[in-house]
Amino acid sequence: MALLLMLPAPAMAAPWTRSFAVTLYEPAFHYGGPAGTIAASGSDCPQGTVPDNDYRRLLQTGWRNAAEIARLTAPQPPGVEPYRLLAPALHFRASAPGIDSYINPFAAPDPGLPAVSGRIAEGFDLDGRTDTGGFASPDGRRGIDNGLYRALGCLMAFRGPPGQGALSARANARMQSGLFTMLIRLSGQVSPDNDSHVLVEIGASPDVLVRNADGVVLRDYSYRLVRSAQYTRLSGRIRDGVLTAGPVARLTAPDFAWSESNRGEAVFLRGRLSLTIAPDGSATGLIGGYRDWRTLYARTAFNVAVEGPFLEIPYHMNLIALYYALARNADADPDAQGRNRAISTAYRLVAVPAFAVDPPQPALLPGAAPSSRVLRERELFRQAEAGHKIMPSP
Repeated sequence: MALLLMLPAPAMAAPWTRSFAVTLYEPAFHYGGPAGTIAASGSDCPQGTVPDNDYRRLLQTGWRNAAEIARLTAPQPPGVEPYRLLAPALHFRASAPGIDSYINPFAAPDPGLPAVSGRIAEGFDLDGRTDTGGFASPDGRRGIDNGLYRALGCLMAFRGPPGQGALSARANARMQSGLFTMLIRLSGQVSPDNDSHVLVEIGASPDVLVRNADGVVLRDYSYRLVRSAQYTRLSGRIRDGVLTAGPVARLTAPDFAWSESNRGEAVFLRGRLSLTIAPDGSATGLIGGYRDWRTLYARTAFNVAVEGPFLEIPYHMNLIALYYALARNADADPDAQGRNRAISTAYRLVAVPAFAVDPPQPALLPGAAPSSRVLRERELFRQAEAGHKIMPSP
């Protein structure tokens, strides 16, 4: 009689899931300066951080005389709003009086904005060509496309080591205190360290990040993942703990934001995500793609609390220069006249392990829509930019 040998059935891979809550989120601007300062020169910006505006020069037009400029820039008495004269005047820098320069920036001359001249940038090769983009990654990959970094990377608002740019620091403090919450969930069938078929979900949560008494975001808490807004599913792969996902034609995710009125959805054309997962379950990475540069300008210039003059004064921006820099460095999605409508971008993120759960009941993201004034200003800018036709201030 034959002896039957019973062999064990082959082991089946168990489904796995890993989730992350983002704790740092900002434009991926590679800092080439020395530690301990954001003002000094470096390989990214040989002249250092763009200095504060010269407001007397900023207000010079063919119709505003020197006496008026002196009055508008004079120090205010103690106890008086220091920018009560300067802030309204900054709206009007065009070739003729009465034209709101933030809504019609093309009506003012380009004051110029020093661009990043370094050759190293974080980001992706979005167009698949190593001979374009003009940057190499820190690990040597060529053809990195990051026009947003080239345009704005020397601004004080963003320049510095991760998390230390002035506006980035504000945005991350607001995010961690509840302005918005960004989640990433990965799932597969083989292994969380090596898997050629990974489902990647990026989205927002209505839940506030949980922090300890020192303000540190805690790991392993559960957050609801809302799939109806600021959400994308895409496929990826993990090799030795490094996830690469995309490109996908349209990737939507929470936007980098520093105020109630500019949080919302970021749309990345040809979007992708990369994550390096550490042994302790935390992750660092990049999300990027091409973004509509006009949307980036409008969400920067028109807000409540931190907008227009209050970006130009405390954060040393020049929004007219920013407008021209974005347009000049746009590198994708040309219109019928050949003008590019999108600019290559990459955003840096750091995340802690968490549990992204599907809510048993539909959940809405917090926060009201921007005020009607803000929405009207953004729409007026889009109309003005479309035909370079002067639009009135609301």
